[in-house]
Amino acid sequence: MNLKRISHCAAALATVLLTPHVQAADNLHFYGNLLSKSCTLVVQGESLADVHFPTVSRKDLMVTGQSARVPVVFQLKDCKGPAQYEVRVTLTGTEDSEQPGFLALDASSGAQGVGIGMEKTDGTPVPINNTSGATFVLSNGNNNLNFNAWLQAKSGREVTIGEFT
Repeated sequence: MNLKRISHCAAALATVLLTPHVQAADNLHFYGNLLSKSCTLVVQGESLADVHFPTVSRKDLMVTGQSARVPVVFQLKDCKGPAQYEVRVTLTGTEDSEQPGFLALDASSGAQGVGIGMEKTDGTPVPINNTSGATFVLSNGNNNLNFNAWLQAKSGREVTIGEFT
């Protein structure tokens, strides 16, 4: 009786093993590196960074179209990884409807007619809500991600003075 059961199992196994395999095309590939928590983002109070623009003259802004650049620094600490590795940073927020890629001023702001632009310190634009973002090379330890921000006057619009956030 056991011999009969074994021969049935062997026949079933042979049927499975001898059946031609159906295989899908090799069209899905995954690549990447897994790292443990590679860095800690430094939060100051309730935000990553506070950017304070100096007082900007409406007249100067209308003449040049933009304000001077203001440094924006995001700090990373305790970075651990290979000798040098990269991080991609994307910036998200409410995009200015008239200036794609620029951050809109808060609706409660007194100032109007401008948006806020962001770029790396080498001048490479970093548009708001763009999935490409900006790439930075990191090293072990502490790192700074350095950006510049500026006010950009909207083309054909009057600049209204006032405070903004």
